[in-house]
Amino acid sequence: MTGSTPARQEPLLSVVVACRDEAEVLPEFHTTLLADLRRVDRCWEILYADDGSRDGTLDTLRAFAAADSRVVCLPLGRRGKDAAMAAGLARAAGDCVAFVDADLQHPTALLAPMVEQHDRGFEQVVARRRSVHSGRADRRLGSRVFHLLARILCDVELLEGTGDFRLVSRPVADAALTRTGQHGYMRGLFSSLPSRSAYVDYDWRPRAAGRSAWGTVALVRYGVRALIVCRTKSPEPLVPGVAVTACGDAVITTEVVSASAALVVRKPGLRPSSTAPGVRSTSGR
Repeated sequence: MTGSTPARQEPLLSVVVACRDEAEVLPEFHTTLLADLRRVDRCWEILYADDGSRDGTLDTLRAFAAADSRVVCLPLGRRGKDAAMAAGLARAAGDCVAFVDADLQHPTALLAPMVEQHDRGFEQVVARRRSVHSGRADRRLGSRVFHLLARILCDVELLEGTGDFRLVSRPVADAALTRTGQHGYMRGLFSSLPSRSAYVDYDWRPRAAGRSAWGTVALVRYGVRALIVCRTKSPEPLVPGVAVTACGDAVITTEVVSASAALVVRKPGLRPSSTAPGVRSTSGR
């Protein structure tokens, strides 16, 4: 059973969660997500895209959808995480769309400040993992090699520490939906779209439960495929009226959220429309 999309009478946040074999952690994740969404100042919907799970994930997601009309369950065959994200994006009705992993490594407490940055005029708000002791040493080395190759081979700048955890505006989401040839690597696709962007830093933490489906071989294959997708020439930018600039040196520090401090880095010349109380701007990094 799937939920129905809420009527869009007010600003709406869509949260897309791609899942595969996450039955063990889903109850805790869903409870945490609901609690954090209560702090978001707008209506919301959750879209769970099941990527061909073989455990009880799909049954759990259907139960969530049956209990709450704001929750949508999208049962998919095994297509890969990025295809599941794209399917969730295509179904999302929100004026902004957030992407979160279900393993609780992405702190959903950051959704509220991410929405606040969106409301100040940023079209992408990207969560950036701090590099200190973030995961296994071999994974960190592999990430550095991947980003080095991306800088050499691709036209897209991929910032280390960033991934799928981000919030995008409706124009950015619509532009991404037209580029179906790049749906095999959603992070690279969003990074290729010119937009006003802010970065919110968070501390790495291990999975809350279950096992990762990403073994070493799977990660290598995924990295090769991502580089191929990033090298694919794209049409001209589809987001009108947005300047493309290099990252600047201004840092906006927001309030501490849960156990994570949120740091927002803005691009030069792209000043948000307003600065909320308690937010200070500093120069230099």
